[in-house]
Amino acid sequence: MQTFLEKMKHEWTVLISRTEKRVLTLSQKLATKNASAISKRFYDTVLTDPQAEEFLTNEQVERHLKKALAKWVTEVLSGTTENVDQLIAMQQHVGQMHARIGIPVQVVEMGARVLKKFLFPLINDMECSAEEKFKLHGFTTESIDIAMEVMSRTFSFSDTQSSREDENYRVFSLLENAEEEKERQISSLLAWEVEIVYKIMLDAEVCSIQSFSRSEFGLWFNHKGRHYFSGLTGISSISKLMLELDEFVQSIKNESKSPSKKQKLINYVLQVHNSLSQITTLLRDLFDDVSRHEIGMDVLTRLLNRRFLPTIFKREIVHANRAGCPLSVLIIDIDYFKEINDGYGHNIGDELLRKVSQAFYDSVRSSDYVFRYGGDEFLIVLTEVSETETLRLAERIRSKVEKQAVNTPDGSLLSVSLSIGAAMFNGHPDYERLIQSADEALYRAKSLGRNRVELWRPHSNTADKDR
Repeated sequence: MQTFLEKMKHEWTVLISRTEKRVLTLSQKLATKNASAISKRFYDTVLTDPQAEEFLTNEQVERHLKKALAKWVTEVLSGTTENVDQLIAMQQHVGQMHARIGIPVQVVEMGARVLKKFLFPLINDMECSAEEKFKLHGFTTESIDIAMEVMSRTFSFSDTQSSREDENYRVFSLLENAEEEKERQISSLLAWEVEIVYKIMLDAEVCSIQSFSRSEFGLWFNHKGRHYFSGLTGISSISKLMLELDEFVQSIKNESKSPSKKQKLINYVLQVHNSLSQITTLLRDLFDDVSRHEIGMDVLTRLLNRRFLPTIFKREIVHANRAGCPLSVLIIDIDYFKEINDGYGHNIGDELLRKVSQAFYDSVRSSDYVFRYGGDEFLIVLTEVSETETLRLAERIRSKVEKQAVNTPDGSLLSVSLSIGAAMFNGHPDYERLIQSADEALYRAKSLGRNRVELWRPHSNTADKDR
């Protein structure tokens, strides 16, 4: 890859060096004057493509991407020999971002063709000679081609790695705690059924029965189960039964208002029981199909490894955009952990990490994800939770950990506190923006004294404090 980048740097430098100054000036003028209009026309065209529409929304384009493309057009068409390194780095960044979002390479290639198509009439309308227009067209086209080649090569490299990690994560997640997860989800099915029977028998709060898709099992299945068992036949059967159960719940709520409701409600309960029994059987079969696989995890904490972040974020961001549901991230740091390690030794530090990790795991739902993000830093992805719920959960985690302690070699008890940064997904397709926002909130929590939760807000001041 490095050899390829050096080659592209040389080609771009030669292109700029051999181009007349007058043509370079015209190219810069073309970009500066038309970048915003080109960006608007570009996305108006690209969003009509079904493949692009699958990954991008109008809101994302308006809030984040139009300005970014306008800047890209200006930079690429105003290149100088002095800033070729920055231009190469920009294409790498964009290529990596496209891979993170999951945009197909053919959509990226279509984008390059659309850009060049828009430039041609703009060049013809410029006040310069026919020869200068011809040279300008050649320079702008070749500049875009070089930029897109760097971008596409980076994209392919990143996308190959991402695909490999997608499959690794699928296998890993199946085996993370397969037997424990199976029993946990079967228990949640039973708990949901008991709740329905209890409310119907007491003839109370029937209208408050939770839909199956919003139950503990429903959230787990939609965010994790579908991916865990991707390609297995039982998935479609469970999905169909889930839709039926939601319909039964709505019928139960409607029937509760009827004078002659008793027998009908009993029939609905029997139907619910039958559907849940089928789901339980299918679920056991799915877990049995994958139980023979083995794969590793973070040895100390038994949490997800950060290498699976792209796989999970890519899927959850697509889901959040399609379903219009919230998504949030917590980045958590153990306060003064280095001093604890230095003062008490790594054995005590490891025990603390295990205790803290278990507290995280016990505090979240089965549809959420907990990562060991670094040495003493953790990241939690929360699915379908509001800002208020996100902060409430973060505070519960902070309080729970603060009350825990481990025994030190001298017989004393050692407790720790957490600094937590929280951020809500705002529609930008690149998950690194979301992580960066949570990280800035974490810096703020540290700067305000640690042992606290801070929520990232746009344009908030964050302290540059060493952690």
